[in-house]
Amino acid sequence: MRIGENEIGAFLAERLSETANVVGEGSFLNSKIFEVILRGDARLPLDRVEEVALTLGCDARQLFRLAMRQFYDEESICLFERMLGTPITNEEQKWLNVIRSAAEGPVSEPSATAKRLVRALAKPQVAA
Repeated sequence: MRIGENEIGAFLAERLSETANVVGEGSFLNSKIFEVILRGDARLPLDRVEEVALTLGCDARQLFRLAMRQFYDEESICLFERMLGTPITNEEQKWLNVIRSAAEGPVSEPSATAKRLVRALAKPQVAA
């Protein structure tokens, strides 16, 4: 029996073909179950998402969302996101970590100057 349209299988197969990582013999990506997931005959276990994303070098949140689609409909996923807060990318998390490490103690609300500075830093640099 097929699990949905196997959107996650296509995503994983594409990332697997793009990766330069040599997957170790004992890796989950070399397991029989992973082959079954790629074919669309099984679901990617949610507790394996982070490991797979790290090995394939893809965004864990994007992969987790695809994995959730195997279990839940879009309305349920949106409900989870609303209840759990705004999702952030790995890059946004890195910015947040820099801000937290720069603050001595609790982070206060940004001033107008801080907002302008962050906007200037976040804008892509245009080559001259």
